Amino acid sequence: MAHPRGITKYDGRSFKKFIQPTGDAGVRRIRRIFERSDSVFFVTHPGVLGKIFNDSVYYWTKPIVADRTIFFTYVKPGRYVVHYMNDSSFIYFNGAERKVLSHKNVFAQTQNIFSLGNEVAIKSDNGFYKLDMKSNQLVKEEVQVDRHIIFYDSANQTFWTRIDNKLYKEWVADGRFTSELVYDGAEISRVLADGEGNTWIGSLGDGLIRHFNQDFDRCGSEKLKMVMAIAKDGTTWIGESNTGLWRMTNGKIKTYSPPNKSDGGVSSIKISSNGVVYVASRGGLGIYNKAGDSFKWANRSDGLSSSNVAAIEPDDRDGLWVGTSMGGLNYFDGRKFSLVADELNLRTKNISALKFIPATKTLFIGTDFGLSELMPTGKTKNIWLPEFANTSILSLNTYQDSLLLIGSGGAGFAIYHPKSKKKKTITPKDGLTSGFVFFVTADEKNQIWIGTVNGISRMKLNSNWEVIESLHYGFDNGLTGIETNQNAFFFGEKEKYFGLIDGLYQFNDLNAERFKSFSTHLTGIEILFGQENIEQYGDKPTGFFKIPSRLSVPYKFNHLTFHFNRVDKRNPKSVQYKYYLENFDKTWSHPSISNDVTYGSLPSGQYNFKVMATNKNGSWEAEPLTYSFIIQTPFYQTAWFIGFVVLTLIGLGLFTVMYRVRSRVAKVIEVERIRHQEQESLRKEIARDFHDEMGNQLTRIINYVSLLKLSAQGYDAPVNGANEKDNGHFTGLAELFNKVEAAAKHLYTGTRDFIWAIDPVNDELSQLFIHLRDFGVKLFEEKGINFRANNNIREAVRLPYGFSREANLVFKEAMTNAFKHSQAKNVTWTMSKHGNEFRMELVDDGVGFSYSSIITNGLKNIKGRAEKIDANLIIEGQPQEGTKVVLTFNLNKKQNRYVNS
Repeated sequence: MAHPRGITKYDGRSFKKFIQPTGDAGVRRIRRIFERSDSVFFVTHPGVLGKIFNDSVYYWTKPIVADRTIFFTYVKPGRYVVHYMNDSSFIYFNGAERKVLSHKNVFAQTQNIFSLGNEVAIKSDNGFYKLDMKSNQLVKEEVQVDRHIIFYDSANQTFWTRIDNKLYKEWVADGRFTSELVYDGAEISRVLADGEGNTWIGSLGDGLIRHFNQDFDRCGSEKLKMVMAIAKDGTTWIGESNTGLWRMTNGKIKTYSPPNKSDGGVSSIKISSNGVVYVASRGGLGIYNKAGDSFKWANRSDGLSSSNVAAIEPDDRDGLWVGTSMGGLNYFDGRKFSLVADELNLRTKNISALKFIPATKTLFIGTDFGLSELMPTGKTKNIWLPEFANTSILSLNTYQDSLLLIGSGGAGFAIYHPKSKKKKTITPKDGLTSGFVFFVTADEKNQIWIGTVNGISRMKLNSNWEVIESLHYGFDNGLTGIETNQNAFFFGEKEKYFGLIDGLYQFNDLNAERFKSFSTHLTGIEILFGQENIEQYGDKPTGFFKIPSRLSVPYKFNHLTFHFNRVDKRNPKSVQYKYYLENFDKTWSHPSISNDVTYGSLPSGQYNFKVMATNKNGSWEAEPLTYSFIIQTPFYQTAWFIGFVVLTLIGLGLFTVMYRVRSRVAKVIEVERIRHQEQESLRKEIARDFHDEMGNQLTRIINYVSLLKLSAQGYDAPVNGANEKDNGHFTGLAELFNKVEAAAKHLYTGTRDFIWAIDPVNDELSQLFIHLRDFGVKLFEEKGINFRANNNIREAVRLPYGFSREANLVFKEAMTNAFKHSQAKNVTWTMSKHGNEFRMELVDDGVGFSYSSIITNGLKNIKGRAEKIDANLIIEGQPQEGTKVVLTFNLNKKQNRYVNS
């Protein structure tokens, strides 16, 4: 933007000023700006160039050609630049080559330079010329314009011209130029056309002016205000709320005043198939008499149930259905009225809308309680429309021949299929500007027109009755009154008229296909409503609005607001948006005119924000605008942290389980230890008590038997000289005492081994060795047998309960056998350990024996005892080679079992 103090650049976010150097304002004043390649050039007041590159300004004092300054710079479409110099020459670039062309030999003075299509045209004192850049010549051109040309609109082939402060638009029509005054005010400095059919006019005083062909033009008399109804039958009928009924024919207007005009005038106009014009008013029903060019107004005196006629509808029998307020439904057969309201199952007598469908000969009735259907049989059926439960029906019209359009007073409109009963409701959520629908109807293209309190909308539906096009017409499109009326529309073959509260409007069906439709774009993204700088979380901002790409936002800032827009300068209020956040939203949003959306508390993850808008036709863009971003995962949701927590929990769980197992094991061990201690104490106590009691008693028995033996010795000889025969009963007494004594001693000895085994002190390998050593020493010295005992085990070895007793008995039996039968001179008793295996060995050098030939109960016993303690017993003997008894065992398994039991 050039201004008296320099140049200002706007980059979409901020303004940057390039101020002229002080003290040189006249020299530095900017006259024109143009862009070429990667630089911005400007022309200063003295006629020399300057340049802005990378936001650095360079002022040049030398002209582009020696002794020549720039008088005027013209930039044609496509940014092609032509300089008109002060020496009457043109300088331009043809590719990389600079061209110079003077007009001195062609014409004397250049009056104006403008674009004529893709050509540069010059208006001179000798007519119009074209600058042929290929041949570098000025070629004569025929242009039938006398005024000063400011701009030529090649798309519309229109010249914009000026005389003083008046701006004109000129074009060829029917072989001649037609001129239209567009503006009369301040001086016009510039005119430009955009791709949407708008023409922008720059003035020196009145600012920027937009000129475009309106979608609606107000027509008819200025006296027409509240237009309530429109109909045409070669002439145009208009019902006005205050002035009554208008008839316009070939520019001539005639008015007809309904009765009781103060009650509100005309509300509806319908023309029957036989050409009769019917007019509904609050004062009665008007019937037009064409021959007399007059109306007959029927009221209650003519058979109407009420003079307040709200809705009328012709049928296929040249009759007329008449709906009244507070009077129900009437039928007029052309001669008389009949009341049918009492025969119908209607919930009210207030009739607001009627529509007769000839194909089914069915009359649909709209009331303030809903919709009813009067069938050919005369029966009435109420149609339940839950969406319209609390509203009244204001409009009924056909759509695609067999469908019904239903307008409501607050809930939008509906499409209804009378046969299948299928229905679809269109509400403000689907793009309507208001749910209060005065009328809804369809044109020959099956486009649905909806009149509301906010203007006129046009929609197009697909086969599923989904809105695929939606346009809204309001103040920006030429409608000034905005609010529509219930029956104020008429669709002809080439024309559409609408009545609003401020008059009659005609719709201009402009060819929108030649207009450009801009795409949707993001205008900004905010974090926490702008509290955080978004640029620090993405790549370098790009585009006009400086939006960073590859946005990655920390989790604590997961609150984003998206601003978006689609530029539409012709129908700005018709643009609707819908958006969808992939991986968050379940479906697209409802259409809305709001161009921003906020998402708060977004979970971490990858997102794609998609937004689309309606285009120039009101349909949705084919492809949505997509912006991808990431909400970073908080540390407590990352895989490594979750893994760490899981492993920690598993570890804690295992630790807890192990601790509980250890505690239980420790308790079990402690209980076992206590039980073992109690068992050992009990065993000691039993051994002690048994030893004391049994030993004492056996000792006393032995002593008593000894005394008896001494006493019995005297009885073995004859007493007082008696012979031996007389004393024979005492002869075997001494021998019996000897047996009793021997048995008592044997019992005592065996009892000692049992008591020894019970005592837990002797559950020790060394104690077993000592016990058997002592036994062997005492046993073998009676025969003078040389006995040796060797213990090669130095460690303390704990034996399982019962082991000592069985092992003791095994080797006592072996020693006893050696004592009785071996005739040995030497006996050796040895204990040793080899790895985890213990070995007990008894060897003698006696006569030996053959194990297979001598199997005694004693050998069977020791074999059974060895199996009881899970030991291996080996007995080796050969005649004259001695005997060897070996017992091997492994205590590791038993010890482990003991510890874990």
